[in-house]
Amino acid sequence: MAEEPSSCIISSVPLQQQFHSIHGTLVQLSENGFSAFRLRPSHEFNQGLVFSSRSLKDEQVFEVRIDRKVHSWTGSLQIGITTQDPATFHPAPPPNALDIVNKSWVLSGCNLFENGKIIVEDYGPNLDELSEGDRVGVMRTSEGDLVFYVNSFAQGVAVSGIPQTIYAVVDLYGKCVQVTMINHSETHSLPRPLLTLSSVMMDSNQVNQEEESCSTASTPSGALQDRLRFHHRCGTMVKLSAGQRTGERRRPLDEFNNGVVMTQRPLLPDELFEIRIDSLVDKWSGSIEVGITTHNPAALDFPSTMTNLRSGTIMMSGCGILTNGKGTRREYGQCNLDELGEGDRIGLIRKANGDLHFYVNGRDQGVAASNVPNPVWGVVDLYGRTVRVSLIDREDAVKPPTNEAEEDAPVVVEQLQFHTRCGLHAAVVNGGTTGHRPNAQSDFNHGVVLTGRPLRPDELFEVVLDKVVLKWAGSIEIGVTTQRPEELDFPATMTNVRSGTWMMTGNGVMHNGLTILDDYGTSLDRLGSGDRVGVIRRSNGVLHFFVNGEDQGPAAGNVPEKVYGVVDLYGQAAQVSIVSPSPATPLTDSSPYPSYLYPAPSHLLAPLVSPTSLADSTYALPTSSSSTSASSTLIHTDLSFHRLHGRNTTLSSNCLMASRPNALSEFNDAICITSRPLRPGEVFEVMIEKLVERWSGSLELGVTSIRPENLDFPSTMTDITYGTWMLSGSSVMQDGTITRNGYPLDLDALQEGNRVGLLRHADGSLHYYLNDQDQGAACWGVPQDLYAVIDLYGQCAQVSLVHRPLQVSGIPTNQQEGDATPMDSTASEPRCIQPHRHRISPYCGRAVTLSDDGRTAKREDKDFENGLVFSLLPLQPEESFDVRIDTVSQRWAGSLAVGLTTFHPQEGAVIPSSLSGLESSWYISSSSVFQSGRKILASCLPMEHLAVGDVVSIRRTVESTLHFAVNGRDLSVCVRNIPHGAYVVMDLHGMIQSVSVKSIGKLGSLPESLATTPALLATNSLPTAGGALPLSLSQLALREAMQGIQSALSSRFGSAFSHQQRFHDHHGRNVVLKNNGQTAQRTASYNQGLVYSKDPLIPGGCFQVKIEQLDERWTGSLMLGVTAIPPEKMPSTPPTCALLLKRPSWVISGRTLHQGGRKIRSDLKFDLNELRVGQSAGVHLSQTGHLHVLIDGIDCGSVAWIGTSESLFAVVDLYGQTTEMSTVSVRSASTITSTPTTQPALNEEKALRESSNTEKSLTGVRNYSQRSCRYKQSCSRFVHLMGLPDAYLEGEGSVCGCVQCFHEEEGTSDKVDEEMKGWCRWTVRNRRQVDKKDGPGINEKWQTAYHQTRPCVVRRILDEGHLLSPDLNVWQRTKAARRSSKGNDGESNGQLLFSPTLQPASLAPIAELYDPILKKNQRGQVVLQVLVQPGSYKVRRATSPLNGPAPTVPTANTVGSVTCSPDPTHQQQLLNPPADTTAITDEDPAILWYTKERGAAIVQALLIRLDETASAST
Repeated sequence: MAEEPSSCIISSVPLQQQFHSIHGTLVQLSENGFSAFRLRPSHEFNQGLVFSSRSLKDEQVFEVRIDRKVHSWTGSLQIGITTQDPATFHPAPPPNALDIVNKSWVLSGCNLFENGKIIVEDYGPNLDELSEGDRVGVMRTSEGDLVFYVNSFAQGVAVSGIPQTIYAVVDLYGKCVQVTMINHSETHSLPRPLLTLSSVMMDSNQVNQEEESCSTASTPSGALQDRLRFHHRCGTMVKLSAGQRTGERRRPLDEFNNGVVMTQRPLLPDELFEIRIDSLVDKWSGSIEVGITTHNPAALDFPSTMTNLRSGTIMMSGCGILTNGKGTRREYGQCNLDELGEGDRIGLIRKANGDLHFYVNGRDQGVAASNVPNPVWGVVDLYGRTVRVSLIDREDAVKPPTNEAEEDAPVVVEQLQFHTRCGLHAAVVNGGTTGHRPNAQSDFNHGVVLTGRPLRPDELFEVVLDKVVLKWAGSIEIGVTTQRPEELDFPATMTNVRSGTWMMTGNGVMHNGLTILDDYGTSLDRLGSGDRVGVIRRSNGVLHFFVNGEDQGPAAGNVPEKVYGVVDLYGQAAQVSIVSPSPATPLTDSSPYPSYLYPAPSHLLAPLVSPTSLADSTYALPTSSSSTSASSTLIHTDLSFHRLHGRNTTLSSNCLMASRPNALSEFNDAICITSRPLRPGEVFEVMIEKLVERWSGSLELGVTSIRPENLDFPSTMTDITYGTWMLSGSSVMQDGTITRNGYPLDLDALQEGNRVGLLRHADGSLHYYLNDQDQGAACWGVPQDLYAVIDLYGQCAQVSLVHRPLQVSGIPTNQQEGDATPMDSTASEPRCIQPHRHRISPYCGRAVTLSDDGRTAKREDKDFENGLVFSLLPLQPEESFDVRIDTVSQRWAGSLAVGLTTFHPQEGAVIPSSLSGLESSWYISSSSVFQSGRKILASCLPMEHLAVGDVVSIRRTVESTLHFAVNGRDLSVCVRNIPHGAYVVMDLHGMIQSVSVKSIGKLGSLPESLATTPALLATNSLPTAGGALPLSLSQLALREAMQGIQSALSSRFGSAFSHQQRFHDHHGRNVVLKNNGQTAQRTASYNQGLVYSKDPLIPGGCFQVKIEQLDERWTGSLMLGVTAIPPEKMPSTPPTCALLLKRPSWVISGRTLHQGGRKIRSDLKFDLNELRVGQSAGVHLSQTGHLHVLIDGIDCGSVAWIGTSESLFAVVDLYGQTTEMSTVSVRSASTITSTPTTQPALNEEKALRESSNTEKSLTGVRNYSQRSCRYKQSCSRFVHLMGLPDAYLEGEGSVCGCVQCFHEEEGTSDKVDEEMKGWCRWTVRNRRQVDKKDGPGINEKWQTAYHQTRPCVVRRILDEGHLLSPDLNVWQRTKAARRSSKGNDGESNGQLLFSPTLQPASLAPIAELYDPILKKNQRGQVVLQVLVQPGSYKVRRATSPLNGPAPTVPTANTVGSVTCSPDPTHQQQLLNPPADTTAITDEDPAILWYTKERGAAIVQALLIRLDETASAST
């Protein structure tokens, strides 16, 4: 029973300690007296006192180990000493250690008690958080000090003056059920007191001597002390879990710092300290920081960030090294910590020679620092994006990671068994091979069991269902997890684990609790006794599941190596047994599944084959001359963006995605360059992910010969004057000079979803591609070994890199043995051709003939009808079907009709003569939109105007809406509720004689039945070693598998696939669900009617309900909103009313909006209390995180911004009059009305609509807002162009001073002041805090004044909370210009000017802002209304005439889309002292106030006046 801890202090104890025979009434001792057990642990929590059999001697540690814990109670082990002899307790000891009042000192939790009263708080680690196997001890020193130990490390002196004769006392309280005494008399050694208060005060020499003596005294087996954990003292926002081996920052969306955690002990020489990133958020910039410090965590006052420490600290931050908070190495290693993702690992080692090395994913980054002192503690700063990290162990914990291959050694395969630690309702029997739920008839969850060791690569973990109970729904779930069974806090179901877990549940696959595949394979819920289910992680990181020995295909990729098998005995699954494992067949090149799989959005997955247009431009890499035969293979490129980029750029998704985070305030400095030069024949292609309409100009794309390390990134790439070829708009530029205008590709006209790429051909010409179509040679004489470069300029805010495979083809001199077919000479460079998905069905109108493999349709000229043609396949969501008008005939009238239909002709089907005779069809014809021949909408562009060369596009969105476009221009027609599986239908009517299909369709989505047709077998083949392998045999299977993964990932990353909504089973007490969860009814009272949506509300989705019944007896009515709390985590009895939901929740009641139960808005333009029976209401979450309200399917505008980082559930309250409601299907609900909409005649109307903060929604564009002033809307548009966030301005209280509003407000209490005529005023939210000593009303005594400024500096003023002096112009870019505006002391010489009246300030310079929607410049003046502190300013008379005409606006400097007057001396000219000494008064309009104190003024309001008489065109 003895255990030998690491030690350097030697003590000899002649006799062994045991537990005293006097103990608590529920305690049972072992025969040898070394173990104590509390009886009835599930029913009793106290009466567990045990004592030492003899009094403790000085310097003798009394230590116990926790053997067993239960989780039924709060509180845990308590330990201490008492001066009372245990034999004197009559009739029995007290029930609790804190009840001993005769000289006792007891450590409970993290507090020390003396005679039952607390004397020391936060002494050491919390004993309640210790796990099974942890050790706790107590010792009296020879000086009379009391020291406690946790896992052999002293926690410092707790109290002094302890009497000589003392007995140890241990209380098996609460969770603690069993302990065993660790007797040090057998080993004559004690735990090592590293962290005593005296050791904290030791200098570095003493510490080094102690470490040296310990290392010499310890044996090799004891070189490793107890496992590294995080110290219980940490940053204020940190929560520790998993035995203090996981650290998590609380409130990650609200706080970004105060997340410092440190190791509980110093690091040993050559000991690896490594952590894994478990969770990230995308809200903040910056990320994790890792390093070491000489500061002891027990005595450290933790800073907000570790880089604030100015001594004894070395941290790796980003890609640099900071020592004591100052940068010592700007570029270190090959990785940037800010760009790491979830699952990446960071480690460090302090070598024995004092060198510090950092490791990223096991790769040594080199020496970061030398002569590092000893001892040091490992430290992690959970900063910015990083939310959660976990300590990880390595088998070579004392050795640094190495890249050298170790010699293979024979390995004895250990048979898989279940670990003894399992779920609360589970048990492991039969020697670890069987797991079961003993009480399967009464319990359905808490049945998680894990394997005892990690799975080896290609090792199959398979179990057989031994017992099934039919009482429950659901069944077995199986998967893998990176969580260790010793550390896992076993959940109710394994799908609740939010890190490092992949599970197959039902027929879907979930990763970290989120569904990534819906229809993956055979449903596990249908399995019965005797069925087998298994999982395997391939050596390439791809995860496969098996059902009864049948591979279900790839489920996930990039699964880490060290994963444990896990089975969740859920629902019907009551017992499973492990099937004897056998190594699975390794993955080979001929396997039908790829050796790579990117866990990224679907468009980032590498396509299997090159598109037709790119196939002709793909070049073969040279093969080795020594090869006698070669075969063509596809090499998938490792191309990514380089870690060096422009200052306004952020990389993500393993450097495959680049974005400009502040796209509305920054338009340049966002250059990205590839990580390596492009190879011969390699296509560089990106997809446009996000565009903003604020700026002019867009993406710039090209190549450069400059290495990223040598590039001093400019603001735009066209500023480079050597070795660079760029396409900007439609202009080709070389070295910053335009060499060609009018190139066919215009990058400024790109739209979201477009793919644009480039390729250098073998003749040295540079070609650009748009959506796989070659746009021709842009320039010639381009050298090799160039880096691709993109500039996220202007409107382009985010792109992602599209991987395309390189084709490597060998040229064999003869055929392989057994192949008698001669190879054609053209086969030396085989190309993989992607068959077109978009083709025309062979079953069409009788007057139509098809050609070009179903890509062209022509109607006979003798007939004007019978020209119906259909697409061969259904139109997929977000797929655009494009047709081009080839020929027209002037013989007939009428034109093309195009749309969608559920009718698909088969052989023998009767096809109508025209589209009007087709049922279940939605199409556009002439200038109207029809449904099954009935007119439902009016279009804006007559189809009769189509001419040869025009392209008509039809697109069905994931929200089941139908959109039309002509030549890329959206017709602003939206038809809703289009069912899935609809086919494109066209009527070649009248003058339209022939059309051709121009679109290709989504890659990798061709069905097998079409890919195996004889017409395609000749082209749809991939080269293999044995010849041409038909695409339908292996690569088609891979394509279909990846298509499913792409669809799942697409839904995971924000696609809103519509389906019938249902209510969640967890609801209010008075609610009854009917109709399969689609109808909710309140059966009693007026409240307790809360219901939730069953599924989360994903961005772009909506949840709508229709009122079925009202009860007029009550007041109030329906409430609806969203909440971030999942329904299953709500209390068993939900709140009585939706307004009682706590944060984070948003609820609309009547005309008011409540957040977390607090009213935040009461000015909504609709009233939910006025809804009647048959009307519908709902919520819609936009892609940008705005919450919209829908009334009868019509968007009422955004009510709040709530973000998209959390999973949100719709919540509806059947309150008051509303007694019954039902959900509305997005696809087929008849209650969602289609309001006819037309495109506005003027672009100005579109701009004014956008300024009202309404967004495009799923079901309409009508707005319930009241009539508003056009001049005020124009001013609002001007504010929007200034880039001011809504949070800076108050939503209410804005005042318009135009002529119309001025006369309307006369005679009212809100009358506009005379001098405010012509100005619009917005109240600014005061971000400045008033000094408390001045009282709460200090601002009320300050004086109102006006300060003229420019639009380009208002954002900076509101960001900093202070006014800027005139010479601090944000457009002065050079350092020389900034230095010239400062005096000798480096401070600004400019003075702040104010005027007590608005008239002098109205002479502010007129600025121009470019409006990209109106395509013209908006001219206006900006003035800030401020509060000025009395006595902080001086008064002078202005010499320039203030009552005369406004000065002429000087020539302006234009930067991007903002034009500002460049006259910095305009205000200073007003400060010339007057020649006379006439008394100055505030009523004098020619006076000015001036001061140098920036803090003497607080911005109160923003004033805008537009110059509508002169508007500069573009």
